[in-house]
Amino acid sequence: MISKFKCFCLGFCFLIAFISEAQVGVGTTSPESSAILDINSTSKGVLIPRMTTTQRNAIASPAQGLLVFDTDESSFYYHDSSDWVEVGSAAVAEKANDYTGWGDYVDTQYTSSNPYTGVPTSPTRVTLPNNAGTIRHQQKPVDIATFYDSATSTITGRNGDGINIVIEFKARPVNTNIPRITVAIDIGGSVGEIYRRDFLLAKGAGVEHYYLNSFNAYTLDTWESNGGAVKISSTFPVEIYDIRYIITRTHKAR
Repeated sequence: MISKFKCFCLGFCFLIAFISEAQVGVGTTSPESSAILDINSTSKGVLIPRMTTTQRNAIASPAQGLLVFDTDESSFYYHDSSDWVEVGSAAVAEKANDYTGWGDYVDTQYTSSNPYTGVPTSPTRVTLPNNAGTIRHQQKPVDIATFYDSATSTITGRNGDGINIVIEFKARPVNTNIPRITVAIDIGGSVGEIYRRDFLLAKGAGVEHYYLNSFNAYTLDTWESNGGAVKISSTFPVEIYDIRYIITRTHKAR
C-alpha cells in the first residue's frame, strides 16, 4: 500500500511539472498561446525593478535581455550580453542631442593693427594666444561648461569624447623669406604634441595669409588631465591675428 506521504510527494511532483509547462494568466483566464506570462489590466501596469546606476552596474553577470529602470537616468536599460543599453525613445533621442554641440571662441586682443609677434623660431613652440573675448557657445552640450578654458589656454577634454577642432587665424610674413608655420596640440605628459600641421606663407612680405585647419580628435586620459594647448612656431618672423577656435563634440564618452 502506498503511504499518504508518498501520495503527497507524487502529487506535488505532478503539480510542479504541470506548472513548469503551463502558461500563467494574470487578469485573464485565457493567456495568449505564445506567452508564458500574460498580464491583462485596464487600470494598472507592470512595475519593473527600480534602482540607481550604481546598483544597476553592480548586478553580477546580468543575463542578456535583463531589464531594469534606472532612477538616476529616469530611463529603462536592458543588457545586450556585453553592456547596458538605454531603451530607445524620443526622450533618448532628445538626450543624445543634448550631448552634442559646439562652442566658438574668438580672440579680441590681437588684430591686424595690433598683431601677435611672439611666435618663436622652429622647433621651439609657444601657446597661441586666445583670450576668448568673444564666446558663442550657447549650443554646447548640457554637460560641458566650456570647450576652451581661456584661463589655462587649453581645449578641455573628457575621457573618450570625440571632438572636431577648427583653428583659424591670419598671418603675415615680416620679411621676404617664406616662413613655414607649424601648429600642434600639446597635451603634455609623455604624449606631448599631437595633430601637428605645417603651413607655408609664400605670397611675400606683409601679405595676409588665412590659416584654417580642421581635424577630428578624441580626448582620452592625458588630454583630460592636462587639456590641449594650441602651440605654434615659424621658421621666420610672422605676425598673427584674428585667432579663432570652433570646437564641436561629435561623440559623448560613455
